Amino acid sequence: MLGILFSQLFASPKAPSKGRAFAFEPLEKRELLAAAGLVDVGTQPSGALDDKIVYVHGGHGYTANGSGWGYQRPNLLGMVEDLGNQDQMSIFADTLWNAGATVVPLRPVGHQPNEVVLDNDDPGVTFSGAWSNSSAGIFYGSAGDVPYRFASTSATETAVATYQPDIPEEGFYPVYAWTRYGSDRAADQLYRVHHSGGATEVTVNHRRVGNGLVYLGTYHFNEGIEGKVEISNRSSEAGRVVIADMIRFGNGIGDINRGNGVSGQTRENEAGLYWVEWHVDRSQGIPSTEYRVSSSDSSATVSLSPRYAEYMNREADGSLSDRVFVSYHSNAGGGGSRGVLALLNGNNRASAATPNQFLLANTLGRSVNDDLVAQNGQFEHNWFNRSTVTLDRSDIEFGEINNERINNEFDATIIETGFHDNQQDAEMLRDPRVREAIAIATTQGLVDYFRAVDGNTTPNIDAPPEVTGLRVETNAAGSATLTWTPGTPSSFAGGSPTGFMIYGSTNGRGFDGGTLVAGGSTTTHTLTGLDPNETYLFKVVAVNGGGHSPDSEVVAVAPSGEATKVLIVNGFDRYERSLVPEEPFPSGGPLVDRVRPRMTNSFDYSAQVALAIEAVNAEAAVETTNNEAVASGAVQLSDYDAVFWILGEESTTNDTFDAAEQAATAAYLSAGGKLFVSGAEIGWDLDNLNNGRSFYNNSLRADYVGDDAGVYTATGVAGSIYAGLNLQFDDGDLFYDVNFPDVINAQNGSTLALDYTNGGGAAVQYDGGASGERLVMLAFPFETITDADVRADMMGRT
Repeated sequence: MLGILFSQLFASPKAPSKGRAFAFEPLEKRELLAAAGLVDVGTQPSGALDDKIVYVHGGHGYTANGSGWGYQRPNLLGMVEDLGNQDQMSIFADTLWNAGATVVPLRPVGHQPNEVVLDNDDPGVTFSGAWSNSSAGIFYGSAGDVPYRFASTSATETAVATYQPDIPEEGFYPVYAWTRYGSDRAADQLYRVHHSGGATEVTVNHRRVGNGLVYLGTYHFNEGIEGKVEISNRSSEAGRVVIADMIRFGNGIGDINRGNGVSGQTRENEAGLYWVEWHVDRSQGIPSTEYRVSSSDSSATVSLSPRYAEYMNREADGSLSDRVFVSYHSNAGGGGSRGVLALLNGNNRASAATPNQFLLANTLGRSVNDDLVAQNGQFEHNWFNRSTVTLDRSDIEFGEINNERINNEFDATIIETGFHDNQQDAEMLRDPRVREAIAIATTQGLVDYFRAVDGNTTPNIDAPPEVTGLRVETNAAGSATLTWTPGTPSSFAGGSPTGFMIYGSTNGRGFDGGTLVAGGSTTTHTLTGLDPNETYLFKVVAVNGGGHSPDSEVVAVAPSGEATKVLIVNGFDRYERSLVPEEPFPSGGPLVDRVRPRMTNSFDYSAQVALAIEAVNAEAAVETTNNEAVASGAVQLSDYDAVFWILGEESTTNDTFDAAEQAATAAYLSAGGKLFVSGAEIGWDLDNLNNGRSFYNNSLRADYVGDDAGVYTATGVAGSIYAGLNLQFDDGDLFYDVNFPDVINAQNGSTLALDYTNGGGAAVQYDGGASGERLVMLAFPFETITDADVRADMMGRT
């Protein structure tokens, strides 16, 4: 039955859409299904780095050392350099991808321990149209296999190779292609990635790069066989060929045994040496000397990335000015040194320096230094301002950027992002905002570098800053209006936008091909032709000739056209070091911080709330706003029949409810409003620290008891709206780790609705009777309940 919030709102159930019988639909299983108003196919963003190849690496990694496995650097001040390098490389890879670059990673991108690798003779791989078998000696696959297949290019698609994996678990998967390069290849070989939001087309110039993995982007896939990658022969070039060989989804768990067993770590935690070795061992015609010349894995790791980048690089097509190599490390200098350094060679042997190595190192080092200094006051500490941002040591030549392995084919540098043995730098390098700022600054520096070496052919445009203040309102049935605030252009944030892309979704994770809204000063757009019986999720991205900005937060809308209106308030803005996920260090000691933005705050939690509301079968128009719009008065709570306020792990620094929000919410409730609010730190902030004790006790009708329930499970209190309900919220496996959920008691007429399984209140409910006031407050985030059916069941009782 319906509970205390909804019982008076909805007199009749919402008509099932698309012929579906009414049922609770888990968020993890929803797919796009060509929903009305969405765009089936999109493309990789175009930007200043179009047609540029960037070889990327994150130094060190978990390594076999003769007696076992271990990291090359210690667990120090909450971080391990080996892992921080991979985190930084992953963020950089996606920033490059948004600027149009072809990204070639020498270590896995992101975090996905599942993997599916499809070769041409595997189940799930099919061919349509005219494909021919190759007789080449270099290919991915076993000895005796058909090497690879090829098709002639066509102005219209006439041949497709389809790689359809059986995805073992819903989630975000990096996707890679293995294709041999050659002089007859199309410069725009087309890969079409079908994911839970539709399809995205990516083109790669295999006349210039191949014989290893090229990154096609990271996408959300549902469990099972819904997703796929198609290789198409559609091309703007006649008389060329496209190649179909192998597609990889996800990164997997390390399984290479160097004599002391396997590592037991994810492949992204391992050194890039094993990532390359794994694929070379399953390929034909590639000697091991292309990636290692030393039997010592630690030594081999140093030269792995330039060796294999040089092997993947086909220098016969194009020039040095359209490709580059960048590796990330962090530094150590006795604890007193701080700031960024970019490395180069040449002090000992001029032959060890790539042709424009100082230019590259100085340009990137200066860009990171200056951009981070310009943002002083925005982070936990101020960035250290270095007058000299390059280092060419007199005692060694850096093996990872040694031109004696690169052979003048591309410039190369190592960016030492900061000093991990310095407390302030180490804390900053564990902050996702800092890591993202470094990635953006490096990408902007590459634009400047390429302009310097290609005669200013590269456009002098930086991708624009992130859109803020996104909200969505419903209009007539099937219509919704998005409103946003463009970011402020600056030397570090990016250039002025020329337009905006609106990306839509029906699950909040996989997004469609996008709708372009022209005009850099545009702040609103109305979408029509939406399905009134569907719930949509939208995000907005600023665009210009430099590429795409980072994503905005995600807003939800159900454009039913009904008079009954529900508001979701996105109030979870916290995004900092204290929220990043942790993982064990293999040899014991303190946990290690990982900078994985999606596992810190993905800013898309309106999806869980909106889809749970939809599952109630409620006939209501759903809208979403940011909490700042409530505080400013731009959005009036009194316009809504019910309000759902998301606070996640919002806490004192960002305010769970500031004074204006407290006043607006208290007035709404006292006037008979209906409020559902959830968050882990509301009581800690408002009651314990007295940032709104009266509001917490009297309006939210709760009393703070303790900071940490110590469990991730709760049960319904007998006689409450949640009686008989059992739930689990996230410990970091799905969304983010709710590591300090408040313990609360009922107060001022409310009653407990949920208890933690080890005792203590987890939620309160209040029914004001004839006054109309209704309240449910969870002391943990609703969006982190791990089972979508339980979220829907809870919403049905609310």
